[in-house]
Amino acid sequence: MPKQGLHYKLIKAFLWQILLISGATLLGVFAAAKIVEDVLVREALQGEATHFWSLYQTHADFPRPNTANMKGYLAKGGDDSEVPPGLRHLTAGFGRANMEGRHPIVYVENNGTDRLYLAFDEQQVAALSFYFGTVPLSLVLVLIYLFAWLAYQQSKKAISPVIKLAEVVERFDFRKQGLAELDLNELRDSGDSDVAKLIDALDHFTERLELFIEREQNFTRDASHELRTPMAVIKSSLALLQRHADYQPSERNALVVIENTLKDMEELIETLLLLAREESSPLPEEDVLINDLLATLAEQVNRVAGSDHLRLEIEQNCLLSTVASEKVLHILFTNLLRNAFSYTREGTISIIIDENRVTVSDTGIGMEQAQLQQVFEPFYRAQNDNRGHGLGLTIVNRLCNRFGWQLKISSKPGEGTRVSVYFPKAKRVGGRR
Repeated sequence: MPKQGLHYKLIKAFLWQILLISGATLLGVFAAAKIVEDVLVREALQGEATHFWSLYQTHADFPRPNTANMKGYLAKGGDDSEVPPGLRHLTAGFGRANMEGRHPIVYVENNGTDRLYLAFDEQQVAALSFYFGTVPLSLVLVLIYLFAWLAYQQSKKAISPVIKLAEVVERFDFRKQGLAELDLNELRDSGDSDVAKLIDALDHFTERLELFIEREQNFTRDASHELRTPMAVIKSSLALLQRHADYQPSERNALVVIENTLKDMEELIETLLLLAREESSPLPEEDVLINDLLATLAEQVNRVAGSDHLRLEIEQNCLLSTVASEKVLHILFTNLLRNAFSYTREGTISIIIDENRVTVSDTGIGMEQAQLQQVFEPFYRAQNDNRGHGLGLTIVNRLCNRFGWQLKISSKPGEGTRVSVYFPKAKRVGGRR
């Protein structure tokens, strides 16, 4: 799911504001109408009835209420002949009646044997309420919308330098360009002091980060070069020792272990040198047929690390090609295969080549879920033994992150481990081999 930017969040906030204001305004109009009908009109009718009875007691011929919106009817001693038929069925209290197609509010009140009917037609009052209530509220709502839009424009203008800064940083290719080439002077001149502070902080951060990366590259390169000298001495000394033939079997095995360990160390140093060089200057890329590369590597690793109790299987469902550095792919797959052989005493090592994916699985010791969360940490080993240097999957993970490949790993104790590498830009160049 794509992340939401400041611009999207700003629009969302103002839309919610407009919706809430509109809802509150509509509720206010509805509440005002209900108050007019249920409170003011009813209070007025009850007041008219009280006023009429007070005058009627002193003047029996006092006229019934008769205005533009209200008309009164009186039933004396139960005689409702002057009361319209549509009102006669009503009981005391408030109600509505049908009078010539109109439905006025009717208030009925008893006083002894007499009964007073007050019919109030609120349509004219509703029209007045519309012109003097709803229309002003609607105008206020329009003004609120206008002010909200102006506020949105001002807010958008205020954060636009921040959005531009985010876009510049997002478009910047850190793999092809150095941090020093990130030019933010145009945004610094925008006149916004907060943005200028943010750019200054970003400049200071990139400077520190570039120095840190440079120190790491120099250390990796220098340490790797320094290690080559003692490795060369060990290699030449080992060659002299291997010329003698009068060794016991245990001594000969010790020399073989030293030779294999030396080869591992040489390849690890080459890998570190490769990673350090790739940081500063990208490696040349070419079309690499993964099937041929894996077949060669599998044979080499199986010859060195295999045993009579292990079986190597390669399932090629297609011919898979990708544009990458063959040296990088060599390191990637070699570490995966060595890791599988290192933690499998007996069983099967399987290599499956599918469309856009290579999977290496084994029937080894496997790992718990807690171990899977640490498996990419440097020098971590599933068991505290002398198998490997604890850098194999760390290097694989680092290479995948660097080149945009996806790495997935699953494992169960006692059943084995399955590692898949997805190549998004790989292409299928043929069918099953």
